[in-house]
Amino acid sequence: MERAGRARKARHEVRSSGFEVQNTSAFNLETAHPSRLSRSSRVAGVSCVNPCIHEISLTGRGDRDTSNTMPSTLVPGTSDHKPTVLIVDDEAAPRAALTQILRQDFHILTAENARAALAVLDDHGVDLVTLDLKLPDCSGSDLLNDIKRTHTEIEVIMVTAYGSLQSAMDCIRHGAAGFLLKPFNASELLAISLQTAQKKLRLDQLRPVLANSTTLWDPEPACTKAWQALVDNYTTMNRTGSLSASHSDETSPLVPLISDLLEAKDRHLLNHGSRVSFYATLVANRLSLPIAEQQSLALGALVHDFDLISVPDSHVLNMESDPQIHRPDLGARMGRAMGLSADAVQIIALHHERWDGTGYPFGLREERTPLLARIVGIAQVFDDLTAEKPDRTSLPINEALQQIEQQAGTAFDPTLTELFCRTMREQPPQQ
Repeated sequence: MERAGRARKARHEVRSSGFEVQNTSAFNLETAHPSRLSRSSRVAGVSCVNPCIHEISLTGRGDRDTSNTMPSTLVPGTSDHKPTVLIVDDEAAPRAALTQILRQDFHILTAENARAALAVLDDHGVDLVTLDLKLPDCSGSDLLNDIKRTHTEIEVIMVTAYGSLQSAMDCIRHGAAGFLLKPFNASELLAISLQTAQKKLRLDQLRPVLANSTTLWDPEPACTKAWQALVDNYTTMNRTGSLSASHSDETSPLVPLISDLLEAKDRHLLNHGSRVSFYATLVANRLSLPIAEQQSLALGALVHDFDLISVPDSHVLNMESDPQIHRPDLGARMGRAMGLSADAVQIIALHHERWDGTGYPFGLREERTPLLARIVGIAQVFDDLTAEKPDRTSLPINEALQQIEQQAGTAFDPTLTELFCRTMREQPPQQ
């Protein structure tokens, strides 16, 4: 009775906050700074809460292949392979209930504590973990961190009676694909589990492409040929119909592929791009930019570090500020070959230019850098200062904004800097 009361209280707290944690396509705080979310705003048909996630999910490089053809692994398999789920809960009844719901579509493994769960993960191929927040030997959030550190590609869905808005935010931020409150709805649990497993399958098929293809970052015409082959194969794999960036009334249908590519490389790369897109679209809304420009801004901001998917390292976001490794010109060539709009390609190429002309790759001064690229330049620095990173502590919002204001007229457009900082300060605080 006490546990049921806590669950009802937690569910009320989360839902009254304006978020729905049973579906992380509407609640993914990894992709937007939690203290700066505008809960109901939508700009140009792009969700400002999460402008890129298209379904419920998150997530050894070999010798490179110089072939001009795309790997055949990016094609739907013909086997009836079932994904494997590990159910981690210290109580027998929830383990049995989850087993009953999932057994038709998954191979089932179970564990009653964190130590047993880690042993199973070391000895078996697991695609998905359902994880309780309360375990006898450690917290579920600590086990989540261990899983994402040592088994990066395994997906985790939190299923708990002890949840709150803050705990949901923390788990999503640290890599959970979803967060469900007990007593859960069986159909919702199954839908989230299947969608997460499907996402993992797509990422697993894309990772060898990123590891083994050089033609995706080759000079033209090989680059365009390789990207068009990838887009076609991804479309076939997902049976989504033709992907094209030419639609003007919706977010670009290239977004699912872009999101998967960024996440297949490094989920932090996707999350950084998503937050930068969120901040940039807030500024675009204040500027009342035309719808087409707002869409290009949201997409260009999401993919502004596109070239980093070519870097032979699994953790690439810390290389964003290194001009010896980070090559916006390469990212722009990749985006153009993929079929992104000219505005989005400009954002990728020019977001590291500075107002005083000391940026790269071209050293453009003042308004010679296009407006959309100038917006993203500010937004990506703001996220770099405020996002959690393993190697340093993030800055409080106001301190980060003060640092940005100090660079107005040198690194950043003074007028845009004032608007950006005012817009961020006016966002509702974390509840």
